[in-house]
Amino acid sequence: MSYCRQVTASLISPAIVPAILFFALFSCRVPEDFQQRKPFVFKTNIKVEGKMKNDQRQDLELRLESQLDDSLQAKTITAFDWPWHGHVIYKKLSHPPVFDSLNLGRSIAFMNALLNSNGYYSPVVQDTVKFKILHKGKLYSRGLLTKKKLRGQSKEEQRVTIDFLVKTGKQLIFDSVGYDLKSPDLQKLTLDSRSQSAIKKGKPYSRQLLVTEIARLVDTFRNHGYFRFTKDDLYVEHDTVFAALIDPSLDPLEQAELLEKLRLKKENPTINVTIKQRDARDSSHLKKYYIGNVTVFPDLPIVEDTALVKTDTAVIRNIKFISRTQKFKLPFLVNNIFLRPGRLYKQDNYYRTSNRLSQFSAWQYNNVDFQNSPLADSLLDITLRMYPAKKQNLTVDLEASRNTNDIVTTTNLFGTGLNFGLQNRNVYKQSVQTNTNLRGGVELGSNFIQTTLASLSHTITIPRIISPVTFGKEGRFRAAQTLINVNVSYTDRRAFYILRSINGSFGWQWSRSLQHAEGELNVNSTRTFLWKPLNVEYTTESPTDSLNKILKANPSLKLAFRPGLVIGEQLAYNSVRNKGNKSNYFLAGLEWSGALLGFIRPLDEGPLFRYVKGELEFRHNIDYGKNQLVFRAYGGAGLAYGRENNGYEQTLPFFKAYFAGGPNSMRAWQVRQLGLGSSRFYSDTPYANVDLRFGDIKLEGNVEYRFLLGTLFGIKFRSAIFTDIGNIWNWKPIDTSALAKGSDFQLNRFYKEFAIGAGTGLRVDFNYFLIRLDWAYKIRDPQRIENPDQWFYKLSPGSGQLQLGINYPF
Repeated sequence: MSYCRQVTASLISPAIVPAILFFALFSCRVPEDFQQRKPFVFKTNIKVEGKMKNDQRQDLELRLESQLDDSLQAKTITAFDWPWHGHVIYKKLSHPPVFDSLNLGRSIAFMNALLNSNGYYSPVVQDTVKFKILHKGKLYSRGLLTKKKLRGQSKEEQRVTIDFLVKTGKQLIFDSVGYDLKSPDLQKLTLDSRSQSAIKKGKPYSRQLLVTEIARLVDTFRNHGYFRFTKDDLYVEHDTVFAALIDPSLDPLEQAELLEKLRLKKENPTINVTIKQRDARDSSHLKKYYIGNVTVFPDLPIVEDTALVKTDTAVIRNIKFISRTQKFKLPFLVNNIFLRPGRLYKQDNYYRTSNRLSQFSAWQYNNVDFQNSPLADSLLDITLRMYPAKKQNLTVDLEASRNTNDIVTTTNLFGTGLNFGLQNRNVYKQSVQTNTNLRGGVELGSNFIQTTLASLSHTITIPRIISPVTFGKEGRFRAAQTLINVNVSYTDRRAFYILRSINGSFGWQWSRSLQHAEGELNVNSTRTFLWKPLNVEYTTESPTDSLNKILKANPSLKLAFRPGLVIGEQLAYNSVRNKGNKSNYFLAGLEWSGALLGFIRPLDEGPLFRYVKGELEFRHNIDYGKNQLVFRAYGGAGLAYGRENNGYEQTLPFFKAYFAGGPNSMRAWQVRQLGLGSSRFYSDTPYANVDLRFGDIKLEGNVEYRFLLGTLFGIKFRSAIFTDIGNIWNWKPIDTSALAKGSDFQLNRFYKEFAIGAGTGLRVDFNYFLIRLDWAYKIRDPQRIENPDQWFYKLSPGSGQLQLGINYPF
């Protein structure tokens, strides 16, 4: 669009509001500070034509855009302006480059090079240049620029729009991949590891795949002792049909045969590649190396002391330690060094040693050096230098927050708290880390100090697996930790209750990172596992008369709002996968209590909770640089099955149940003010404003488009448009009343009971944390007493919900 229009929308037809917002965000492009009387690049478009999937097309267009010459890139940022200037949200094109036709050829050459590297051997790139002159009067009447912005600029804009049409043609396909290495040992290693190759017959050709394959072979060789072998020792040879056609020594029959092969290749283009070994320039590249002497300096100072330093020397498992202090237990270090004297050099053992030692909090950093051994040409001497970190760290933090976990009322509680944290990075001289945190705070409400909170927690992180059961061979788990946690808390919610809880857990956490290539893109993934075989939680509460009245009027709440004991296990798995500008996050969790101890009848009928619950979450993030598009899906369910007095537990305890609403979930509703299902149980009672809405099932989906508004004094101001869809349910109706109808989960209607909210927000990004203000509207409210099935019911500018949050909601 070459101009923007001012549009006034009536709330009588609110369905068009998102369309107007989308138009305002993505259609208005306003140039500023351009050179006078010269044509400037207003916009550059790239369209790819060819047989490929939509996501592949979008990815290729983004990569082609990165090949444009800098003088053809018209970069914009999202900006705000006052409504009386003609537009509120627009894309500002600041200091656009002057157009020069010479830059077209350079850009086309860069794009052709990228296409060739991806197997498109005969692409066609066509450019179309459009000039448009807009005069000052027309611009001002359209509201594009304010008088202040127009002052001192030319009376006209010479806008240039460049359209590139890219016809990729057919893509080369790998027909065969051969290996021809001169060294018999290397050839054997290559053929033995061929199944690990990412290059497969029938897969699209990519130069990056060949680079990745050479890197894989180098890693394979280095893991078998070839320490000095490099990628420069290998090269790729392509098939030679085209080169042979210009050979003057060919007779006519041979040339005709090659022409027929060339014709077939154009119809079904394939390519044969062979990875070969160069002539050895240095014999050390073809030599296997073994580990010689290993020397470790575990406590070197960052600033070297020039004075004479006394050191102690110890040898453990043939590894020499030269220490200045007694800060560390040396056998602990030996167990985490995988480069052992006498063993064949393996690159994986080097990475395992370096990464493992880097995970220890007791050291600030370390480095590993290799030297040729004076004893033999095939030996490598290793020196490991380690620099300790400061052992203890004390922190004091003053924080402000808004309570999203208040259990009783919907009053917006703003609070302040003081945190004292003590960290010890080297307990027991084995890099065991402990964190002790003491927190005290108050929350302010209508009665000034409405809630008083205090908590004390202590966490021990041991950088290895401690268990009476052997989990497997050495090094099977990466970044393994043993976690021990104890926490006590006290909450005094004035006029309602006093809540006391104590928690303790023991478990293990480990992770593994992987990296490989898919086409031109590198794929990084990290998988983390958490298993707590012992998790104990005990909660007691002292209700006031006010709370007892609420529970008496809502008997179903009494089933959830009760103290008790949790003894069980927790399992969690999450993975993060990054590929190009896309990332995926997946979480799966499982928790249960009383599975075995519940068979003891006094416990089952007493304070012990028996339940099982699980959750799944998936997030997909597309990063466009300054802007991001995020999708999220969440599902959780729990089932209580223990005895209670003469009956059975009906619902999960409130501190394990699901809720919706607040700054991180269904933002158009206040915390715990959505649900259950489509029932009017809470909407049509005297306690409609009491947020005790808990459920056994929760389903939620979110879509959020985030964009940068600008930067001021180094602080980034961001915004977003979003929509939230979801609800919570119980397995059974809350009670037998007509108002409770729809509170239970049923397959034939749950999808009709989704609540829908949408809105926008302002985010202030300080890099290390982000303050978020979201304003959301109820687009569809299934629990509304009046016209619950009507969308945009009584929507008005002031009918939204303001949410204050810290960092992103997901």
